[in-house]
Amino acid sequence: MDLLDFFRGEFPWAKLARFLRQLPPGSRYQAAIDADFDIAEYTYARQQLDADGDGRDEGESGPQVSTSAGYDLSVQTLMTIADLIQQLQATLVAVNLPEGKAPPKPRFLPRPVTALDVVRARHAVDEEVDQVGDALSAFGF
Repeated sequence: MDLLDFFRGEFPWAKLARFLRQLPPGSRYQAAIDADFDIAEYTYARQQLDADGDGRDEGESGPQVSTSAGYDLSVQTLMTIADLIQQLQATLVAVNLPEGKAPPKPRFLPRPVTALDVVRARHAVDEEVDQVGDALSAFGF
């Protein structure tokens, strides 16, 4: 595969975009993206649109798919250790807080989300909506 293949039309441009998204975070490409002010301005504007509710579909909620590439046993073990350290820290703070103050909640590291997890979450929401509808109809609403 050569970049000229994309200009010649042998490969679709979407394939190049997918290839670039798969490069690791520590790559020179990602470092160049992180240092580019034009991309930073675009990303910031996009995040502002998303925060205002103009750039995202209203029906989109729940977990989003994230890749499990590179999520092997060693990474899983390190993430578990980090989560346990955060839990220990929250426990130590909670023990030493004055009466009546709420202890901080630990923020665990996010794990990869598979497409199956997203489908399960969607179906769980659909089942809850059906149960609420059944309860409302039972009471005559």
